[in-house]
Order: sequence, then structure tokens, then C-alpha cells
Amino acid sequence: MRSVADRGPAASVPGPGAAPAANRTGATILLLAALPPLFWAGNFLVARAMRDPVPPFQMSFWRWALAFTLLLPFAWSAGRRERERLRDELGFLTLLGAVGVTAFNCFVYAALHHTSVVNGALINSLMPAVTFLFALVLLGERLAFQRILGLAVSLLGAATIVAGGRPERIADLAFNRGDLLVLCGLTFWAAYTVLIRWQRTQLSPILFLTATIGLGTLFHTPLVTWEVATSGGFFLDLRSGAALAYLAIFLSILAYVFWNRAVAALGPARTAISCTSCRSSASCWPSRCSANPSTPTTQPARS
Repeated sequence: MRSVADRGPAASVPGPGAAPAANRTGATILLLAALPPLFWAGNFLVARAMRDPVPPFQMSFWRWALAFTLLLPFAWSAGRRERERLRDELGFLTLLGAVGVTAFNCFVYAALHHTSVVNGALINSLMPAVTFLFALVLLGERLAFQRILGLAVSLLGAATIVAGGRPERIADLAFNRGDLLVLCGLTFWAAYTVLIRWQRTQLSPILFLTATIGLGTLFHTPLVTWEVATSGGFFLDLRSGAALAYLAIFLSILAYVFWNRAVAALGPARTAISCTSCRSSASCWPSRCSANPSTPTTQPARS
């Protein structure tokens, strides 16, 4: 008969608390995947409300510049310790900054000058499907039939909510160049989601995020220069300052931290599908909040 000592290290035998701990960890990861869509719903509302006083490229630039300024003191010591690894990953970080910071946000903010909130919310609900396609092609990541079915049902539910329970309203929506800009922005975000799983960084999370944001902020420079020369700047008051602070803290920092953590744990496709229901509901907030109660939700889009 083998003694207890012969059975190997005690750590190899799961303790009675292992299953609850794993369940808590799984629930935490799902929560992290669900929070960014809620923040992004606020992004549509704030960006739409501030589209006239703050030009789109400047809104994106100052949002990220503020986020970078807030993160830099916390990432400084990590940058000194990991400067060799930072140098090795500079090319990849540059790509992520261009795709996930500059392109995604500039496309979406520019789109809100040309499309209705309803159209933007409806197209925004397509994000999980686009991410799944990228993950399937680039990573070979597949999903169970139940998850794909859940995605289809969730997208149908989002369309039903946006249409106010009348499917015929979807056919009445007028799509324009702003909708194409939203779709381009979401495609870049799907690419960013897959890229951070395709090549895993060796940097600490705080340094990875700060470097990505810093590089993405730099890529705004030619766009902001052109916009200021052609449209002028904007007046920083309490309203615009509060909007930029919200975008910087909740959208630029917290949403990216939570999303990156969820993708690292679940993979891009599972993360996108796991938060589909939450995203679909959140995507409808802007349309419900901005709609005039006395008028149909499907108001004409701006050309």
C-alpha cells in the first residue's frame, strides 16, 4: 500500500476550495468582458453630444493624451526595468497603437458627424461577429454551435430593440457614409482584439497599455494638424473637460485594461461572444436615450 508521501506533492491534489475559486475567477473574467461594452455605450452618447463643440480627431487625440498622462507615472519604473523588451516589441506596439487607438476611435468619432445614433448602435452590435471572423481566419479559433446560435439570437434581439419591436423599421433605415465609417472602425477594433492574442506581449500590463496608448496618440498628430488648419480648435470648458475626462478614464484606460485581460484569458472569439448580450443591450442605449419620445426611434440619418 502506497503511503501519502508516495502520491506526489499535495499541491497536485485539488483542495476542497479549488472549484469555488475557479468559479470565482471565471465569473470575474466574464465581468471584465462585459464592462467595456457598457463603457462603449457611454462613448456613443458622449461623443454624439460633443460632436459640435469638439471636432472628432481632436476629441480622440485629447482623450488619449489625457489617458497617457495619467498612466505614465505608474508605468515609468516598469519602462526602465523592461526597456529591452520594450525595444523588441516596439514594432508590434506601433501596429496596435495605429489599429486599436488611432484608426478605431477616429473612424467612430468621424462617423457620428454623418450617421444617426440608431444606425451606429445597430452596426456596433456586429462587433462580436466581425471579431469571430478574424479569430477564425487568423487564429483558427472555432466556437461551439450553441455560442454561434446565441450570437445570432443576440444580434436579432438588438435589431428588435433598435426597431422598437417593429422589424419593418429596419428596412426604413437610411444608411450612408457615416455607417461605413462605423463599420471600418469596428473592423479595426476586431483586428486589435485578435492581434493582442496572436502575439502575446512579454511586457507588464501597465507598460503594454501605456506604450500602446502613447504610440496611438502620436499617430493622431497629422490628423489633428489638418483638422485644426481646416476647422479650427475648440474651447475647453467644464462640459468638454468632463467629457474628455470620462472618455480618458473609462474608455481609454478601464475599458482597455478589462478587455485586454479578458482576451488573454478567453481568447478573442470567446470574449466577443461572451459579452454579446451585454453589448447588444448597451448598443441600444444611445438610440433609446437620444430618441424623442414623441417621434419614432428610426429617425433619418444625416448625409
